[in-house]
Amino acid sequence: MSKRRSRRTPPRPTVALDVGGVLSAGHDPVPDIHELLGGDTEVLAEALWAQRPAYDAGTVTAAEYWGAVAAAVGVDRLSGTEVDELQEADNRYFLRLDPAARALIHDLARHRVRLVLLSNASVAFGEAARRADWFEAFSFAVISGEEQVLKPDAEIYEILLSALAHETGGVSIPSAVLFFDDREDNVAAARALGIDAHLWPRNGEPSESAEHGADIARRVLAERGVDLV
Repeated sequence: MSKRRSRRTPPRPTVALDVGGVLSAGHDPVPDIHELLGGDTEVLAEALWAQRPAYDAGTVTAAEYWGAVAAAVGVDRLSGTEVDELQEADNRYFLRLDPAARALIHDLARHRVRLVLLSNASVAFGEAARRADWFEAFSFAVISGEEQVLKPDAEIYEILLSALAHETGGVSIPSAVLFFDDREDNVAAARALGIDAHLWPRNGEPSESAEHGADIARRVLAERGVDLV
């Protein structure tokens, strides 16, 4: 058999997308949370982000996380209802999609490109994301809080690859996974495993790059043979 005849058709890419900074329109829920808790905005922001890794890793509960954030601005006690309200405000903020990102999801779904979420997020956010109207375009989500491991730990990418292999009944090829994230360390960790990973300039923040992340994704996909026109 000639080399030409023995060549295999490259596998169709799977697109893995982060949520915060990539799909979300912004990356600063502090004003929304401040409306509910009050207090010093800078102190609130520091507490919200300082406590976030443990929450997104699934090692603290919603009550513990929001309780710690509230305590930082002088709110000693939260009722269950208040915890729910804070979580819902946070969910609403991050579930508001950037218009260009939403258009990209629509076009990927229209061209039957397999989509998955790979996000550092709480269990509660993962549940909310799966209820979002746009999630029906996705095959599944890998959420750090559910897996109890955060990007850029290699384990969470291995979980993603294993889930893809299970879904197809075969072996997942890392280079066939196009991953977009707004953090360099997450991109670098994915690349170390052979995943075709790219930096998406964070939505809602000034960037030295004039190119929107969705445009970067479209260009990369076109280079991989997936034209979304």
